[in-house]
Amino acid sequence: MPQQPADSPLRLTGFRTVFACLFLAGAATFTMPQPAHALSCGVHEKSVCKGEDKQFAGGFNPGTGYGGFGGGACRARQTPVIFIHGNADGSVSWDAPPGNVAGYPTPPRSVYAEMKARGYQDCELFGVTYLSAEERKLENVGKNYHQPAKYRIIHDFILAVQAYTGKPQVDIVAHSLGVTQTLATLHYYKMSGSVRKFVNIAGGLRGLASCQLTGFANPQAPTCGSQNLADGNTFGFYPEGYAGVLWVSNPWTGTGTPRSLRQAPKHAAATTFYTISAGNRDEVACAASGFHSGCHLTSKFDAAPNVRAQIDIGAGADAAQLDLDWSDKSPFNRMGGDASNGIGHFRAKDNAGTIIYRMLQTDCRGLACAQEYRYGPKSAY
Repeated sequence: MPQQPADSPLRLTGFRTVFACLFLAGAATFTMPQPAHALSCGVHEKSVCKGEDKQFAGGFNPGTGYGGFGGGACRARQTPVIFIHGNADGSVSWDAPPGNVAGYPTPPRSVYAEMKARGYQDCELFGVTYLSAEERKLENVGKNYHQPAKYRIIHDFILAVQAYTGKPQVDIVAHSLGVTQTLATLHYYKMSGSVRKFVNIAGGLRGLASCQLTGFANPQAPTCGSQNLADGNTFGFYPEGYAGVLWVSNPWTGTGTPRSLRQAPKHAAATTFYTISAGNRDEVACAASGFHSGCHLTSKFDAAPNVRAQIDIGAGADAAQLDLDWSDKSPFNRMGGDASNGIGHFRAKDNAGTIIYRMLQTDCRGLACAQEYRYGPKSAY
């Protein structure tokens, strides 16, 4: 990635075809808040919730970020959970309604509601929005990348939750861009000891295959950049090793360095790691512009003793599957599992409440972490 100040007036062009389609699935619905529910999704539209940005309670005021939730009239009994959202999204989407997989029952609750139903209190569940309202707009989805300004928000929020709950550690459940932003935060601030468990949902650990088409230094799509030449802590999702240029490097998406995202567990031995993936059905990892060999492994950590479970719950059509239906102006099925009756990039989060709960509350390993999940297929990842 060339040197780019954080406030560069970057514009999205051809990259739109890769990322904009992510938000075209699903009709708008309205989810009514429930009495035992401290977080409300509001209108659910194009895979994200449109509820109020700030849904804090109980005097919890983190003083960082662009919104979030958490706090209540209770005292934390167990390790608090911090939810970190993905690109063009906000923290309230952890209350997004689950989707149906053809031939299976639909999960009855959102991720947040599942945690509440299983005994978590309002003062043990937190989320932060690290993207501004402008950054969350659909047309800006290709502009967001990893940078210290975002790490500071996540770092400060973790400290605020620790102070509010009195707990020395937190659990992290992150989705998509939130996975890699948080892993970079933990590396940047050397604070992996503050995290007991880390659940990675559809994170771009190995970069995005679609970024090969966009290029490693496209000023119109810094989401896809390689590591910044002037600041090694600023980077995008360009896969290491694809540029064919010796001076281009992205150790974050590669291997063999302390910055390697896929090898993060190796450098945080006291933290337990888990993965939930949609595999080939993930329309971000396996972009709509074409199917790329190995893209199903995008979210996978390298094997390590503290990586306890990596599970693929993808269902439905493969991303970019050839369907020869030109009614959508493309011969490809552009949404993968999220298109209809399946699980892709977003529903891997929305449908996984029972798996997330077991990962946080038990010492499960492998597919045992999904033993209560009956809402679609599941396999070792």
